[in-house]
Amino acid sequence: MSGFLRTAGSVARRLRTAAVAAGLAAVGVAGLPATPASAATWTQSVTGPMYLTSGAWPDHDLCASASDDTVRLRQFDASDPYCQWIRIGDRGRFALFNPAKQKVAGYVGGNEGAITMQSLNYPTSYLQLFAWGGAEDWGAYALQSFEDNGQNIDAKDPGSDTPRTDGVHTRGWRHGYQRELTWNELPVAAPGLDRSVAALQAYQTYLNGTLGNGAPDETACVTESTPVRSAADNLFVSAELARGGDAYAGLRARSGGVGPWEQYNLCRNNRNGLYAIRSAANGRFVSAELAFGGTDYAELRARADVLGPWEQYTVEPVGGGTYAVKSAANGKYVSAELAYGGDSYGELRARADGIGPWEQFR
Repeated sequence: MSGFLRTAGSVARRLRTAAVAAGLAAVGVAGLPATPASAATWTQSVTGPMYLTSGAWPDHDLCASASDDTVRLRQFDASDPYCQWIRIGDRGRFALFNPAKQKVAGYVGGNEGAITMQSLNYPTSYLQLFAWGGAEDWGAYALQSFEDNGQNIDAKDPGSDTPRTDGVHTRGWRHGYQRELTWNELPVAAPGLDRSVAALQAYQTYLNGTLGNGAPDETACVTESTPVRSAADNLFVSAELARGGDAYAGLRARSGGVGPWEQYNLCRNNRNGLYAIRSAANGRFVSAELAFGGTDYAELRARADVLGPWEQYTVEPVGGGTYAVKSAANGKYVSAELAYGGDSYGELRARADGIGPWEQFR
């Protein structure tokens, strides 16, 4: 939301070093397009749940304490929910939200200041924002305070060369060994509808619960590209970008593997809870073509630059990790037309009144 990403104040705080800029370019950071549905609506980037593993001790990760508001280094335990984070924002400016703790991480300020779990402020102060630095030779990145990018989250015990056991603090980059100041994002699970839905719902439920009526009108999009597969034929959904005319970017459940055409970003609007689907291959939102007739009625195509009624859906859990997708514009569920032949096999259309095998995706 804009509170997380708003930049104001001194130019010095907004500047990044050449090393940081080069590092961000190296990992292929790309900004998400603004959503022009209204002047009050914007697009926010959100990651799926992830661990933050130490560059010095990869078997340790950053965790919120269950008993107090400290942030600690723990032996890696994939089952510990307090060690799972959602990054809200891009790599140059973001908040770290811990769903188990229902708080965000924050820097208290000053040299070697503590990192603590805090309730979200709105608009969000720089003390609750962080940034990734450039890639280091050992393959990890400095995790910097956005308030003061000279202060980095430190995994090292100040009195020894071992992992810190009390609450973590920051340390300046030039003061001593640097590997302990670096971290990596490790996804909790492979990209999929389950992971994307969970991240969007966790973030927006927290946002609404914390800010109430003051929560912003925003559409959050999961940054990781997610393949979508039909549960009926077990084939991945492709956006057919090589086709022309009215067939351009039509969605079909027809691929046995995942390439660029089989990747999507799931989005969700904070106010109405409706979802949008964006093709990662062409950056366009998926429309249900309600003006098409006959057997192409409500065909899904990745062709819209803006979000309107035809680009909004509900996503309903069916069970076993599968979901049904319903067009908000006509109230019909999306079907994979497995009885169609040739180039129309597996065409996705919002045309079903109920959920059967053809209306389930994962």
